[in-house]
Amino acid sequence: MMNVMLFDGSMEELLVAVYRVYVDKLPPVLFREEQFTPNLIDYPVKIQFKEEEFTRVRSSMREKFSEEALDIITYGLNHSSPHAPTMILKFIIKCFENPKNAFRYQDSFIMEVTRLSRQVSLESHRFMGFVRFNQFGSVFMAKISPDHYILPFIADHFAERFGDMNFIIYDERKQEALLCQGGRWIIQKNLALNEKLFQRDATTEAWQTYFKNITISARENPTQQKRSMPVRYWVNLPETEST
Repeated sequence: MMNVMLFDGSMEELLVAVYRVYVDKLPPVLFREEQFTPNLIDYPVKIQFKEEEFTRVRSSMREKFSEEALDIITYGLNHSSPHAPTMILKFIIKCFENPKNAFRYQDSFIMEVTRLSRQVSLESHRFMGFVRFNQFGSVFMAKISPDHYILPFIADHFAERFGDMNFIIYDERKQEALLCQGGRWIIQKNLALNEKLFQRDATTEAWQTYFKNITISARENPTQQKRSMPVRYWVNLPETEST
């Protein structure tokens, strides 16, 4: 029977898992709790956050790793693949062996980790332009369905841009929400928001009118549109409802 570490998906518990690998000699196998399927072979070990262990690993990473390597870890950890945490854990171990390993692209494993990280980074960037709000009372509501865990990466952008608004950006797939009030934000997990909060209003109609007015029929290029605005994101974009 093999030990398998389970964590809450956070960077804090990831770094404690790194500590457990080095100190307790646990296998570098890590799953988010909700993505682990109990079986007859794997013995789950729940990671318990300990400030001292987290701080030691974090300080060592900041001292030895480049900013690019730290970005790969941060974005990669938020990939939705159930294998992403294990891959990021092993990536960290490789970087501790030699920080230059982070950029040895001839290594297929390093290339795969980098690919996962870039997917999350790209989706985060895209969703800075793919969020559409409607108003419910004094709060502006938006619903998104990204492939990965991107709310932490878009939070500062929207808090800065709409700091004078109270708003909620709800990831319906992950059932978590970015809540912002007065420019301050938090992420709340395990939420099931009522669909009535996202009913169409004047803001929705304004998006549709704007999109229709800027479209030049003679220059329409559906292929290019789908490349820059992938169809899987259209479900929450009012301007694409009739497309």
